[in-house]
Amino acid sequence: MSALYRSGLVALAGRPNVGKSTLANALAGRQVAAVSPRPQTTRRRITAVVHGEGWQAVLLDLPGFQRPADLLTERMQATVDRNLADCDAAGVATASSPSACARRGCRC
Repeated sequence: MSALYRSGLVALAGRPNVGKSTLANALAGRQVAAVSPRPQTTRRRITAVVHGEGWQAVLLDLPGFQRPADLLTERMQATVDRNLADCDAAGVATASSPSACARRGCRC
């Protein structure tokens, strides 16, 4: 009889510049996503595979949640919406303080 093996898609979601890509890199154990102090560095979904004994997760590093102000941010938000609908689980990253998002200049 074969052992049970679990797998799934896990979306990393949150506002721009709260550390989603940093978390994906740390969990993957290598750099899979660009990290920058500038908001909107991740514009498309980035995938990373993380595994352990008896399980595997495909991490989906998504662009940050934001109110679309132009065609680019509208398309980025559509990417977030589509991927959240398709994933098995989602982890939500938040800023370290309530004003951190405002200090970084994101348009949330």
